Amino acid sequence: MKIFVLGCLAFCLSVAAIAGAQTAEPFLLQPLDHGAWAAIDNPAAKSQESGSNAGFIIGTDGLLVVDTFENPAAAQTLLATIRQKTALPVRFVVNTHYHLDHVAGNSVFAAVGATVLAHQNVRRWERTENLKFFGDKITAEQRSSVEALGLPDVTYTQGATLYLGGSRDLLLRAMPGHTGGDTVVYDSEADVVFCGDLFWNHTLPNLIDASTKEWIETLDTLVKDYPSAAFVPGHGDKAGKAGDVRAFRDYLLFLRQAIAKAQSGGAGSDAVLKAVLPQLKAKYGDWAFPEFAQPDIQRTDEELRGVKRLPPR
Repeated sequence: MKIFVLGCLAFCLSVAAIAGAQTAEPFLLQPLDHGAWAAIDNPAAKSQESGSNAGFIIGTDGLLVVDTFENPAAAQTLLATIRQKTALPVRFVVNTHYHLDHVAGNSVFAAVGATVLAHQNVRRWERTENLKFFGDKITAEQRSSVEALGLPDVTYTQGATLYLGGSRDLLLRAMPGHTGGDTVVYDSEADVVFCGDLFWNHTLPNLIDASTKEWIETLDTLVKDYPSAAFVPGHGDKAGKAGDVRAFRDYLLFLRQAIAKAQSGGAGSDAVLKAVLPQLKAKYGDWAFPEFAQPDIQRTDEELRGVKRLPPR
């Protein structure tokens, strides 16, 4: 009887854990300062996944949302969360880049009157370049979902300044590195930089569209220009500080230096991967998204050889 009871208890706890995971919020709110909030992807969520980090900034006459997750359901949850904080209108949405996991909820916010802004390449690539993430076996449903993504209403090449009432101004700054169409959002009142995927906090990045030389320069600029800021990453479990941004920059430097050294002896790409992968695992084995280790080496190898395919500029 004791074994039976313990078995039932274990089963009930297991069911409860599964139910809890299924109902977990797609993101976790992290308060920053002066009405700025980070929405951090919750890996415990098993449905309505956010897929990336986002955030919002509340001003005196409206608010701005940074990125809209990888599916509309998570964006709806974000909108409902915002409504718990303020009744002010959502005036703006900024897409930090075109990747699917940051733009799929655009239409949710456009439906409540928000103007969506982004670098001009986001509008150019959103419904085309996102198709590649599904591979050669993309389904008709997947293709149609990409081709129906909500596009930016306003685009720019260098950036813009948005106002949320009074003296609350937010700087949108186009910076190179991750995709060729990236934007950071700086809120001087809160001293917060929403980085999108220009910053991955203790997380291996997706380098599919990356130009790592420019990216390293961008990260150095961010640390120099905003030394005391909180940096909200596109991926990673919390907002970081300048030291975390430097650590990510050092990862990109490590990749370039280790791969260049391996290439210098005339090694082919397979030999480069074999030489560098153990070094990467030894140095960054505790970072999230370890599945990017091998493709990061391969894509940086292609970049340094001058054969990497990038989205058409």
